[in-house]
Amino acid sequence: MARPNVTIKVIDESLTAPFGETTSPGIGAMVSNDGLVVSLGTTLEKQLGLMTVLNIQDHYGRLRNYAEKELIAASVTGGTLQALIGASAAAFIDVAGGEKKDFAKEWWAAHNFLQYGSRCLIGGTGIGGIAATTSLSDPTSGYDVIFMGDTGSIDYTNLKTVVNARAASELPVLGVIAATGGVAAGAKESDASSQFFVYVAGSKLHLNGYGEGADDADELITTNLSPDVAGCITRCDRDAFPWFSPAGRTRGRILNVVRLSENPTIAQQDTLYDGGINPVVTFPGEGTILFGDKTAESDTSTLSRINVARLFIYLRKVINPIARSILFEINDAETRQKFTSVVEGVLEDVKGQRGITDFRVICDETNNPPSLVQSRVFVADVLVKPTIAINYIRLTFTNKNLSDDLGS
Repeated sequence: MARPNVTIKVIDESLTAPFGETTSPGIGAMVSNDGLVVSLGTTLEKQLGLMTVLNIQDHYGRLRNYAEKELIAASVTGGTLQALIGASAAAFIDVAGGEKKDFAKEWWAAHNFLQYGSRCLIGGTGIGGIAATTSLSDPTSGYDVIFMGDTGSIDYTNLKTVVNARAASELPVLGVIAATGGVAAGAKESDASSQFFVYVAGSKLHLNGYGEGADDADELITTNLSPDVAGCITRCDRDAFPWFSPAGRTRGRILNVVRLSENPTIAQQDTLYDGGINPVVTFPGEGTILFGDKTAESDTSTLSRINVARLFIYLRKVINPIARSILFEINDAETRQKFTSVVEGVLEDVKGQRGITDFRVICDETNNPPSLVQSRVFVADVLVKPTIAINYIRLTFTNKNLSDDLGS
C-alpha cells in the first residue's frame, strides 16, 4: 500500500493570446464557409454576414466567449476550457460529441493573419441568409488583400468571385490563393490569371495546439500559408509602402513557424516560380521567408510583380476620388489644369517615396477635343514608370594575384 500522500492538480482554464506584430494600417479579409461568423460574431455581425476582428486579442476573446457559452449549453459539470481545444492538430472539439468544430481551420487561418498586426474582415453566411461573398464584394468594404481560410474548391471559388467583382471597381484587391497539390505538384487554377491573384505553395506547422501524442505532428497546427503571405503584404503598408515587395528577409519573414510541411528544394523553387507560384522557404540561420513576389499575370508585364500591381491599386484608390470631384464641373482648360496639378502632386509624392521613376499627365485639348467635350466626356492619360524590385542577383568573384594592383 502506498504511503500517505497529497495529490495536487492544477486545472488551466486560461486562453491567452500571443503577442503579434505592432499595429499595421493594412486591413485583410477572409471568406468563411464553415460558420466562423455565426459562431463567434455578434448578433449584428451574424445578420450582416461580416465580422470585423480588430486584433489577435479580440480573436481570442471571441473564442473565450464562445467556449463559455458551449460549456453552459452542454451543462458539463466540472468542464474546463481546455476541453474545448482540440486534442488533435488544429482543432476545437465539441464538448458533447468530441468532434472538431467545423470552423477550426478558418479560426487558425485568421489567427495567423492577425499576428502581422492588421485587422481582419471575415465574411460568411449569416443568419439573415446573406451569401459569403456579398459584403466582401462591396467596394465600400475597405481592405487591401483577401486570403483563403481553407484550401477547398469552395474557398477558391468564393475568393475568386470577390476579387473579380472588386477588380471592376475603383477599389480592387489582391487575392492570395493556396496552390493545389502541395509543393512538389503545386498548380494554379486555370481561370485565375491576372495581376489581382497571388499564388503561394505549401503550409506550415505552428504552435498553440493542445495535443498529447508522441508525434509532434499530433501536437502542432497545420495551416496553409496564404494568411501569412497576406500578412506580409499588409506589413508593407506599415514598414514601407504598397509599392515595395512583400518578399525577402526585410518584409517577407513568416511568423510562428516550427517547420514547413515541406521545405522546397532549389529545383522545386525554380519550378514553382517559373509556374507563377511563390515559394516559402526556410533558410538555416535566417528563418522562414516568402521567397517570391509574383502575381498570376504574364511575365511579359511588370504587373506580374506584387509591388507593381499594388502600386496601380494604390493609384486607382487615390486618383479616383480626385476625378470624381470634378464631375459636373465645366470641361475647360481651367478644370483640366486643376485636375492635372492635383494628380501630379500625388505622383510626385509616390516618386519621392520610390514608387515610380517618372510620370506624365496629359489632360488638355489634345485628348479633350470639342467632340468629346460636346459629349460631356473628360479624358486624362496618366503615364507612369514603376520601380522594379530585384529578383535576380549576379555576383562575380575574381581570384587575383597578391602582386596585382586593384586600384583605389
